[in-house]
Amino acid sequence: MKCKNVVELLNRLAPETLACEWDNVGLTVGRFDKNVSKILVALEVTNDVVNKAIEEQADMIITHHPLIFQSQKKINSETSLGRMLLCLMRYDIACYAMHTNFDAVAGGMADLAANRLDLKNIEVLADEQEYQDADGTVKMAGIGRTGIIGEEILLQELCTKIKKKFGVQVLNVYASEQKMDSYVSKVAIVPGAGKEYMNDAIKKQAEVLITGDVTHHAGLDAIENGLILIDAGHYRLEHIFIEFMEQYLNKNMSADVDVVTMAVKNPFNTL
Repeated sequence: MKCKNVVELLNRLAPETLACEWDNVGLTVGRFDKNVSKILVALEVTNDVVNKAIEEQADMIITHHPLIFQSQKKINSETSLGRMLLCLMRYDIACYAMHTNFDAVAGGMADLAANRLDLKNIEVLADEQEYQDADGTVKMAGIGRTGIIGEEILLQELCTKIKKKFGVQVLNVYASEQKMDSYVSKVAIVPGAGKEYMNDAIKKQAEVLITGDVTHHAGLDAIENGLILIDAGHYRLEHIFIEFMEQYLNKNMSADVDVVTMAVKNPFNTL
């Protein structure tokens, strides 16, 4: 199977046109005419991922986070990015990223996360836009989702559910003492980093926003505005990409292409 055919398959799932302007999705390294017989799926490109691809003799790496975010004036062995790029090119390993396009697309990251929490009446949280899928059906895309958790539950119960559904050990919950003992029903979720969508969550009348990479001052702002802000961790909300992508590729590609995955490693230690 040619690399360009894999790219076409991925674009059927999450069109690159849905990505945010600042993002860098698509084939960032490699040749469209390359033959692909093995694909490694990972959350992001790291030295461990590159070494795994070499070990597995993978022809292509598919990740959520792009390897290259900003323009590069030099590619050499003096930087970690340069070393990874040189290694990928040396071993002729293609590298494809589907980031905010996969976040936004119907059935993508945001919907996967909302469904994992069993939310009902799911709607797009922000940056809503219409698009046509590969079959010509008009659908709605956008960042984050809102939904109803069902019958009102205690915030503590919601936190327990988040830990169970996403494999999270520690949550940072920004809420007043009164809110910590409250019942909640409407939830917003933005996998990855989504603190900038607090106002959108409030406008949608969500009581809780679940996301990652929450800063101290963002937490304080949430408390002042009566919004419960839960930091479940950036990678913890997004590792679901790997399992989904593995299943999608195995279902839609020819049987002569093998798919392997790279387990997500916690990038930090909690002491």
